[in-house]
Amino acid sequence: MARELSVSERRDGARADVAVACTLRRRTGAPISCRTVDVGPGGMSVHSVRPLATDELFAFDLPPAGGTSLTGRARVLRQQAHQVYALRFEHLPDAMRDGLDQLGATRR
Repeated sequence: MARELSVSERRDGARADVAVACTLRRRTGAPISCRTVDVGPGGMSVHSVRPLATDELFAFDLPPAGGTSLTGRARVLRQQAHQVYALRFEHLPDAMRDGLDQLGATRR
């Protein structure tokens, strides 16, 4: 039986299928290299060989889009599939959201 998503777990806007390298950083420990599955203004899905915990907060780095370095914080909402996790962006400035929109548009 599928569980109903809470309001905070629902997607904020459409996501584009984008497969680019992504680095996640915890407060301590080695960086986690992963790959995006999709990216949108409210969050992204990533494929990670290393496990990510629900509600865990990460700093992330994505390749620049239009010269803008894409960095910020994202929280793990859930595991979607084997080694695939849904993340929600936390407190991103408008400039970062614009860069994420550009990244999605250039990778379609």
